[in-house]
Amino acid sequence: METFRNNNRRNKKDFYAAIEGLLVNNKSMFFTVLYNAMMEHPAYVLLSDMPKERKFEILEDMLEYYESQESYEKCAKLIKMKQSINLIDPEQKSNIC
Repeated sequence: METFRNNNRRNKKDFYAAIEGLLVNNKSMFFTVLYNAMMEHPAYVLLSDMPKERKFEILEDMLEYYESQESYEKCAKLIKMKQSINLIDPEQKSNIC
């Protein structure tokens, strides 16, 4: 059982490393795929075990990217996603814009 837990943690680290690599090497493709996945399955974003701070970092990066592309509809949807994440954590409710 302990081996499974250790492998699972290592797999998550490998997965996050792969994600970071995509973000650095092809930001446009990464954000396009990620945006489509987030809109198709928002619960995965809202309920994932990724730290909330990291979710916000990625959402902020996406907002900056889509704003530079003048994709304001996507920005609006990402802002709603960010607000939804805040609603899930009672400690964050006071930070909602």
